[in-house]
Amino acid sequence: MSEFPVTFGGYDRARVDAFVASTTAALASGDPARRAEALAAANAVSFPSATWRGYDKAAVDHYLRRIGKGRPDDRA
Repeated sequence: MSEFPVTFGGYDRARVDAFVASTTAALASGDPARRAEALAAANAVSFPSATWRGYDKAAVDHYLRRIGKGRPDDRA
């Protein structure tokens, strides 16, 4: 489970969680090809809105921008 705030009509939580898990594993693998793939995926991914409650879109988008720049742990 990701650490994003939950809001009404945010991004689908299951899809975001799956993406974060696969991206985190790719970045931690040390494999340059997997890392490049994860960076590209972060710049291209889109998530459907949740039917009821989902992750805050601004928080997820901020995370994706950090990943896309190769800085997943940068909280700024």
